[in-house]
Amino acid sequence: MYLKKLKLSLFIFLSILTGRDVIAQSPLFPNSVVSNDIDFIIESDPDAFQTLDFIGRANKEMPGDPNGGGLFDSNTFVFDAHFEDGGSLEIWCHSSFLTQEAAEEYATKLCPRLGKLPDFQRNLLDHVVIHKGDAGAFAEIEGQFFILYSDNMDKRINTNDLEETVFHESVHASYQFMYQNDPSWLDAQAQDPTFVTDYARDNQQVEDMAESALFAYTLISHPGRLDSNIEDWLLANIPNRIEWFSAIYESPTSTSETTSKFKIFTYPNPTNEKCTVYLEGMRDTDQIRVYSLTDGQLVKSLDAQNGNNEIDLDGLPSGSYFLSIRGFETTVVIKQR
Repeated sequence: MYLKKLKLSLFIFLSILTGRDVIAQSPLFPNSVVSNDIDFIIESDPDAFQTLDFIGRANKEMPGDPNGGGLFDSNTFVFDAHFEDGGSLEIWCHSSFLTQEAAEEYATKLCPRLGKLPDFQRNLLDHVVIHKGDAGAFAEIEGQFFILYSDNMDKRINTNDLEETVFHESVHASYQFMYQNDPSWLDAQAQDPTFVTDYARDNQQVEDMAESALFAYTLISHPGRLDSNIEDWLLANIPNRIEWFSAIYESPTSTSETTSKFKIFTYPNPTNEKCTVYLEGMRDTDQIRVYSLTDGQLVKSLDAQNGNNEIDLDGLPSGSYFLSIRGFETTVVIKQR
């Protein structure tokens, strides 16, 4: 399994560095998408997109109108994209497209790019906004959506960058809000000697996760697709972040089964009274079990369901707890008063 090889490489690398300082190297590129010729996501990659339906027209909140039309849009064109895993995602096209056909053209261009996202990453999105015009894509992290512009989409299709743009923005809009202040991410970020891009270095809190994710996902999911010099640089310069992303982009396994759809996200972490566990790939009989990290005692259990599961930690003492689902131990939850 590539993850085991990756961990071994990290171990060897870190062992070699024992006893001497790590010298930070300069970032590889100005940014992850348009400043290089790397094709991180290619046309032949699996595409889970199936169908696109026109729902109708509705009043929607559409930030980023390049024509200064305000936050809300009347008669937005609303589409629903369906995917092989049973999930769906709404695409909102601004009324400035004027006709359903014009709006659908760009919703259709987006769909195969959404289909190439990891299923869990796509399923955490609330919707996608498309404006008519030319501006750079951006995401609303807390709202869990991102915004694209038609002319810019065409430019990035021509340079084979739209898949990477969608991936980058979907990291912001899917799991970043869960993890950007999580101690595990902050520790990994602090322990690495440098950043993969100038953009990540200059915007560490907001952009580093999405910038690093594109390189990490490709390294983990498609070993050998990146140039060997780039792979070596990643393992030497951001090993802790690569290891952190491996928990997201590698499926956990046990001795008896492989659960390729099994995904777990826990937030907020640390927490005060409650935390939410997002699950994907659950069975009807699965349970979430909460154990004390101090003595290993089971302190709480509840039936697991796909989607969000709220765990009430009220009454438990402050400290560290870990979750176990179907035998897999996952995120440690730290309760703070």
